[in-house]
Amino acid sequence: MNVNSSRRNGKPASCEPCRLNKTKCDHGHPKCDRCRQRGIEDRCFYHPAPLTRLRTIADDSATDQVRPPKRKRPSQQIPDSGPAFSETSPTQGDKLADAVAADVYHPGFLGPGSYAVLLPQEEGAGEPREREESVASERSDRELTHQHTLSKSMRYRLASDVLSTLGHYNSIKELVLWYCRYNEGGIVPAQIQVDAINALEYVVDKHDLRRKPPSTQLIEQVLETTSRPFTISQSLEACDFHILCSGENVRFEMIGFLLATAGRSLTFGSAPDSLKDPDNKDMKMRFTDELLRASTKCLFLTTMLATVNDVTVWMYDENFLFTVMMCGYTGPPAWRRIGELATQVYALGLHQERKCANAPTWLAETRRRVFCAAYNQDKFISTFLGRPIRISKRHTDTKLPLDLADKEITGDQATLESAIQELDADGWNTKGSWLRASWIRLRHISLQFREEILEFSFVKIDANAQAQLLDISKRLHKSWETLPTHLRYWETCWEENTPPTISLMLITIHLTHWYNEFMIQKLLDSTPTMLNKALLHISIDLLSKSLKLGSIRDRRYDIHRDMLHCLLLFGLPAASVLATALRERHKTTGSSFPADISRPEIIRLLSVLIEYLEAAAHIENSGAGLGEADYSLCRKAAKVFVRVLHGVLGSGPAQEEEGIERTAEGQMAVDLGLDFDLFAGPGLDGLEGVELPGFGLGAAVNGNGNDAAVVDWGQWNVWGGPA
Repeated sequence: MNVNSSRRNGKPASCEPCRLNKTKCDHGHPKCDRCRQRGIEDRCFYHPAPLTRLRTIADDSATDQVRPPKRKRPSQQIPDSGPAFSETSPTQGDKLADAVAADVYHPGFLGPGSYAVLLPQEEGAGEPREREESVASERSDRELTHQHTLSKSMRYRLASDVLSTLGHYNSIKELVLWYCRYNEGGIVPAQIQVDAINALEYVVDKHDLRRKPPSTQLIEQVLETTSRPFTISQSLEACDFHILCSGENVRFEMIGFLLATAGRSLTFGSAPDSLKDPDNKDMKMRFTDELLRASTKCLFLTTMLATVNDVTVWMYDENFLFTVMMCGYTGPPAWRRIGELATQVYALGLHQERKCANAPTWLAETRRRVFCAAYNQDKFISTFLGRPIRISKRHTDTKLPLDLADKEITGDQATLESAIQELDADGWNTKGSWLRASWIRLRHISLQFREEILEFSFVKIDANAQAQLLDISKRLHKSWETLPTHLRYWETCWEENTPPTISLMLITIHLTHWYNEFMIQKLLDSTPTMLNKALLHISIDLLSKSLKLGSIRDRRYDIHRDMLHCLLLFGLPAASVLATALRERHKTTGSSFPADISRPEIIRLLSVLIEYLEAAAHIENSGAGLGEADYSLCRKAAKVFVRVLHGVLGSGPAQEEEGIERTAEGQMAVDLGLDFDLFAGPGLDGLEGVELPGFGLGAAVNGNGNDAAVVDWGQWNVWGGPA
C-alpha cells in the first residue's frame, strides 16, 4: 500500500472498493471511513497504478526492453500523522475475548423451542470461548466495527476520558466510603465496594493519575483487561473478589460502578471538603455531571469489549439509579437505562435460581439481591410512566435473598452458615435488625402484587375482575400482617431513637405497599369519588405520610430528594383523587363527605403539598431546582392544585377553575405540556383526567397561567407546618 499514491492530475487516488463502485472516497489512510462503515476494511487498499494492466513475467520476457520508471507528479496529499494512540502487537499465544466474538452468553429460560435445547451439546460448552486476537488487533477492530460505529481511536478516547476522572480519586473514594457507611438502599455488600475502591488507589499512585493524564500504556492495559472473560471459581472468597476487577486487574465495569456510586453519594448531600468552596457553588454540580458522563461511557465501552458478568449488572443498576436522580423518572434516559438493565439481567441469567446454585454462597445471595432490586425498579418506573413491565415474575424462579447483614455475607464461611441458621422459616433475621437485604425483600414482596394489579390495565372491570382485585387486596393485607413487627412503619418512630435513615426506609416501604391498595380502589371505583370512602382513606394516608417527611428536623441526613421521590410516586396521584373529590362536593349542592372524612383536612394537605412543590425549586439538593430534572413537573403540578383550591374556596358552586377543562365524566383534564408516549391504563394511577406523566392524566392548563397563588404559601413553614 502506497500512502502517497495519487492520480496523474495530482489529486489523491481513491481506494479500490470506492473506485470500482464509483463512490466518493475520503482518501483516509490506512483505511478510508467509507470502507470502515461498510465493514470491508480488509479489502480497502490504494493501488499504485489503478488503470495499469497487470503484467506477467512472460510479458516482460517477450521483449528485451527494460521499462523505465514512470515519472510521478508531486503529490499534494498531506502525510498521515498516524493513529492517535499507538497500536501494540499482541504477543504470540495471547488469547483475549470480546463481546462480539466470544460466545459466553448462556441461554436463559426460553422454553422447549430454545436453540440451546434443539442443538446437540458439545463437550466444554459451559466454558468461556476465547479469541486468538488481542482487542488492539486489526481483526478485533473490524469485528467491533460490525456492532458499533466507534472506531478504535474513539474507543481509546473514551477510555482516556474515563481514566482521567480518576484524577479526583481522593474525592471519589471519600464519597464511596460515605455511601457504604450510611446508605440503607445499597445492593452489593458494602465491603466489596470498599475493597475495590481501596485497591484502585494502587493504579492511581502507580500512574500518578492525580497529576498526569492517563498514559497510552494504562489505556491499553485496562482495555485488554476488560476484554478478558470474567471467571469466578466456586471457592472464591468475598474478600478476594476485588482482585479480579480492581487494582492491577481493574476493569471498566468496576470503574463505572464506583463512579456511579460516588455520584449518587454526591446527590444525596455528601460532599468532600474540596467541593464545598463557597466561592464556586457550581463545582459540585459540574463534578456530578462529570461522574455521570464517565460512568455512562463505561457502559458503552463494556458493551463493546466485555461479556456480561456480575460487575456489569452492578454497574448498569447503579448507573440507572444515578441517571434517575439526575434526569428524573420522566426523562427518556431513565426509560432506556431500565431496559438496558433488564437486558443485562436476562443475559447473565439472574432470573434463574440455578444461576445461583453453582456460585459461592456470598455471590448467590448478591445475585438474588441484584435481581430483586432490578425487578423492583422496573415496577416503579412502569407504574410511574404507565408503560409495560420488562421483568416479569412469570419468567423467573429466583428466590428472595436471605435477610443477612453485609458483614455476614462477606465474612468467612463459618460465620455465614451460622447466620443462616439463626434466620426464621421465612428467611427474616430474628434479632430485630434493619438490614439492606430487609428493604430489598420488603419491596419485592409488595411489588409482586403490583405486577398482578398492572395486568388489569386493559381489562374490563366486570364481576370476575372485581373478584380477582378483591382477592389481591385481601392477600395484600394479610401479607402486611405477616411481616416482622419492626419492619412495619409506626407513627412515633421519628420521635423515638430510630435513626432517621431507618425511619425514612420504613415510611417508603409503607407507601410502596399501600399504593397497591390505592390502585385497586381506583380500578374498583364506580361511584362519585367524594363518596368512595375506601379510596379517600387510602389517598389521605398516602399524601399525609409523604408530606410527613417535610417535618423531619434531623439534619444528619438530607431528606429533600427522598421526599420529592415519595411525592412524585405516591403523593401526586393521591392528591389528584382528593382534589377531584373536593371539586365534586363543591359542585353538588347539599352533598357532603362520609362522616369520617374531613374536608378541612383535605384542604390542609393540598395546601402543604402546593407549598412544598413551589419551595422545592429553592431548596438545595431537592432535585427540582431550576434546570434540574423535576423542576417543570413540580411547578406545573403546583399550578394545577392552586387552581383547584382557588375554585373550591371561591364564591359560587358554578365557578369553574380557570384553564381547567372537563372530561365526559366531569373529571379534571389538565395538560402539563409534557410530551410523552404513554402506555396509560385509565384510572390506574389515581390522577384520572390530569396530564401528569405516568399518572394517566388528561389535557388542558396551558403553561402561561398566572403563577400567583391565592393563598400566601410563604407563611407556611415547609418543615413544621404554619409559621
